[in-house]
Amino acid sequence: MKIPSFGTIVTVLFLVYLSNLFYSIWIMVQPPRCTEEGLCLKSFLLRKPNLELHIFVSSRSNPRGSEVIYLNNYPIPNYDEPYERSIDVKLPKSTTRNGTLYAHVFLSNTKDAPVSGDLWSHFLSNHETVYTLVPMSVYKIPEYKVFQLLNNDENNQKRLEKPVTHIKAVMPVSMMSEPLMLSQVHMPSDIYQYIRRYRQRQEYLPIFLHNYLQDRSYNVTNIDRKNPSVPVLLRYLPISYAELRILTQTQLAMGTMKQFGFKDKDIDEIKAIFDTNHYLLLVSILVAFVHLLFDFLAFKNDISFWRSRKTMAGLSSRLVLWRAFSQTVVLLYLIEEKASMLIIVPTVISSVIEIWKVFKIIPVDWKRLRLKQVTLNRAEEDTRKFDAESMKYLSYVLYPLCIGAAVYSLVYEPQKSLYSWCIKSLVNGVYAFGFLFMLPQLFINYRLKSVAHLPWKTFMYKAFNTFIDDLFAFIIPMPTAHRLACFRDDIVFLIYIYQRWLYPVDLNRLDEDVEITEPATDKTKDKMM
Repeated sequence: MKIPSFGTIVTVLFLVYLSNLFYSIWIMVQPPRCTEEGLCLKSFLLRKPNLELHIFVSSRSNPRGSEVIYLNNYPIPNYDEPYERSIDVKLPKSTTRNGTLYAHVFLSNTKDAPVSGDLWSHFLSNHETVYTLVPMSVYKIPEYKVFQLLNNDENNQKRLEKPVTHIKAVMPVSMMSEPLMLSQVHMPSDIYQYIRRYRQRQEYLPIFLHNYLQDRSYNVTNIDRKNPSVPVLLRYLPISYAELRILTQTQLAMGTMKQFGFKDKDIDEIKAIFDTNHYLLLVSILVAFVHLLFDFLAFKNDISFWRSRKTMAGLSSRLVLWRAFSQTVVLLYLIEEKASMLIIVPTVISSVIEIWKVFKIIPVDWKRLRLKQVTLNRAEEDTRKFDAESMKYLSYVLYPLCIGAAVYSLVYEPQKSLYSWCIKSLVNGVYAFGFLFMLPQLFINYRLKSVAHLPWKTFMYKAFNTFIDDLFAFIIPMPTAHRLACFRDDIVFLIYIYQRWLYPVDLNRLDEDVEITEPATDKTKDKMM
C-alpha cells in the first residue's frame, strides 16, 4: 500500500479543519430556538415602539450626575435602517487638559422620556431603558514630521512630543433589529450579558451596544483648547443576530490579540475586513486559508528542491542573491511603514528561506570562516556565462534608473530621516526595477531551450498565491508600492508558463551530466552489436 505524501496529508487535514471551521461558524450564527413556551423570551420590538437615543458625555466611565454633560435626544425614525446625525460635542474641562472622554448612550421609548428634571438619574433608575458606554478618546503620539534632508532649517528637525488626547470622529452604536424568540436555556454567554427583562415579563428589551467593529483609531479629531467642542458623527446601525454574534466574538478575540502585542493599526486592518458583505467575507476567509495552504506547500517544496539540489546548472545564481537582498529590503520597508502583521510575517519567512538559499549556492566553511572551493561542470559553466551575459545588458538600464530615482527623492521629496530615505530608495528600486532581475532566469531558459531545471511545483504554488495576492491587494491595507508589486509578478509568471509550453520536458532525453549506472537491456545490446 502506497503511503500518502506529506503534502497530501497536510492538504487533507487542512480541508477537514476548514470544513469544521465553516460548520462552527454556521452553528454560531444560528439563534437559539425555543423548545418550551415557558422558557422563551419575546422581543420588546414586537410592540413597535418609538425609540430614541439620549446622549451624555463625561470625562469618566462611571461619573456622578454633576460630572455629565447632556447633549441631546435623537429619535430613530426607522430602527431597521441605518441612521446618521452630526452632533456637536461639548468637551469637559478635564478632557481639554489631555484627559479622557466617554459617551453614555441610552436607548428608551419616546413616551418614557421626561420633559425636564434630572435626566441622568431618571435614565439610570428606569428599568425600561438600555445603556451602552462608548469610549471617545484616544491617546496618540504625533508622528515625526517629514523634512528635506538637504535643508538645514532648524524648523525641519524632529521633535519628540508627548501623547495627546484625540476625539473619535464617529460614535457607532447598534441594535439587534430582528424580533427573535430567544431560548433562556441555550442562550450564548456573550449574548446573555446584553439581555434585560421588560418589567419582569417573558420579554427582553432591545439588545443595544457599542459597535466595536466600526471604531477606527485613525479616524480622530484634534482638540482645540480655544474651541472646547468637536464635531462627531452619531452612527446607528441595525444588525442581525448573526452580525451580533460576529461582533461580540470578534471583540473578545481582538482583546486577546492586544494582550499578545498587536497594535491598534493591526486591529483596525482586521476590522476593515468585516466592512463587507457576509458572503464576500466568507469567500475572503476561504481564500485566506487557501493562500495559507499554498504558502506552506510552496515553502515546503522550495526547501525540498534546494536541499536535494547538488548543481546550479540552469539556475541563475544572481537571481538567488537578488531575491535574498530584495526580500530583506522589503521586510525593512514594511517595518518602517508599520505595515500589517498579516503582510510582515510571511515576508519574514520568505526572507529566512531566501538567505538560506544563498548559503546553498555559496558554501561556507564555518570552522575556518572562509568560502569553500567549488568545481563547476560544463552545464554550470554555461549557465554562469549566460547569467553574466544577461546581467551585462540589464546593468545598462537598471543602475542608472535606481541611482537617478534615489537622487531625485533626496533632492525633491521630504523624508523622515536618512535611514528612511535609504530604505525607501532601495525598496523603490526593488519594486520598480527589481522584476528585471527575474529576466536572467528567463534568458537562461531561452539559451538552454529548457525549463526542466526549475522547481515547477514551487512556481505553481507561488503563481496561485500571486493571483490571490491580487485579490487581497484591494482588501488588506498595504503600501501602494507593495500593492503594485503584486500585479508586477503576474507578468513574470505568465512568461514562465509560456516558456513551459514552449520548451516541453523531454522525458526520453538523457541528462548529459548524469552518469548512467543502470545495466543495458537486451534490446540495447542488440543495437550495439
